Amino acid sequence: MKPAVEVSITSWKKNVVKPGQEYGRVLLMPGTGYNCDRPLLYWSAQALVEAGWRIDRMNVRNASDDLSTVIPVLNQAIDGWVAAARESGAGKAGDSDTPSGPRLLLIGKSLTTMTYPHVASHYGLPFVLLTPVLHHADFDPSARVIPVPAVGDDIVAESEAPSVAEARAIIRAELAGQSHAASSRYSGPAPLICAGTADPFYDRARANALTPHVYEYPDANHSIEVPGHWRRSLDYLKEVTASVAQYAATL
Repeated sequence: MKPAVEVSITSWKKNVVKPGQEYGRVLLMPGTGYNCDRPLLYWSAQALVEAGWRIDRMNVRNASDDLSTVIPVLNQAIDGWVAAARESGAGKAGDSDTPSGPRLLLIGKSLTTMTYPHVASHYGLPFVLLTPVLHHADFDPSARVIPVPAVGDDIVAESEAPSVAEARAIIRAELAGQSHAASSRYSGPAPLICAGTADPFYDRARANALTPHVYEYPDANHSIEVPGHWRRSLDYLKEVTASVAQYAATL
């Protein structure tokens, strides 16, 4: 039987800092047809390498159109990466205010942004969502989107995590007794969202309900490019890269 998707994770050959000496570890994750060498991901990685991070890159092949079968496989690959990074103990923050353990960051594009609920619910890790799927793709029979608790969505599907009932209870408690800012987010730092206003998978209201860190690019498509306007496209690429670097610098 053909697998729903093929996933592998490797260290980037352009890493500069030696293992164990990095500021932290990054998992760079592609979109469908948008691998880690495409501009948004490549330049984000370059900026973070210059800042002392080490980059691991996910490769995704032969993903099924049914995202309900793909996302659990991606989540499992992330579980393996987090476990390996924590075991290595690399990228530890050196101050007493930071819990012992590696400083980790995930950057996803489109398809892989849909792993955010799993990552936030299980690990509470910071996440950069480049062109997140906040409006479902027409080709996906499961019509999956990133759930947004503040608008009434469940955090995860029943099939994705045994702790779903506990997670829902936490969200209900937040909605009932805490601020909107707290109730609109998952565990851990609020993610960074970068998306174009002409992206069919983008939803402004859902983005702003998910996080206060939202950067929009007028007239840009799902690659954060404006067809026929290369200067604007390059300007947007530069702005996205700077936003990613700034977000990472706060961790």
